[in-house]
Amino acid sequence: MQRIFLTEIQKKLLTQIVHANTTPQRFVLRCGIILDYAAQYNQSVIARKRGIDRNTVHHWLIRWEKARASLDKMEESYNAGSLNQYTYSRAITSALADAPRPGAPVTFTQEQKQQIRALASEKPEKTGAPVTHWTHKILAKFVRDKGIVTTISSAHLGRFLKEGDITTTQE
Repeated sequence: MQRIFLTEIQKKLLTQIVHANTTPQRFVLRCGIILDYAAQYNQSVIARKRGIDRNTVHHWLIRWEKARASLDKMEESYNAGSLNQYTYSRAITSALADAPRPGAPVTFTQEQKQQIRALASEKPEKTGAPVTHWTHKILAKFVRDKGIVTTISSAHLGRFLKEGDITTTQE
């Protein structure tokens, strides 16, 4: 790993992040790693000092280097006065944020959820449904039949409604 050179502004912002009372500890550690490496240039020493694995130090140094071009552009904007310190500091923490976690893709869009909630808020007679009240099971079938979604369970539909504080008659 090559040596990291920090600008005075980067050092200042990293130090402020480390010393702020409200900074989550993961950012304190990651900013500290960057500051230490710029000063000491030894991953093993930093790992021992911080009580972490050398691979962890290496990981965050690589993440910093990947963000280098973007941060350099922000530094130019900051120096030109078109970017404030808060925004620049947020960019630094974003560069050191956790990577998105893998998982199942989003199944339903916000628009679909809103359509389901809107239907649940209406009286079934107004929507053309042949019932006097909604149950999760009936509403799930109705939104499938209307083509709002291709598939949805009554339990999943119930979770959408719960998020929006909407209730139907329980099954």
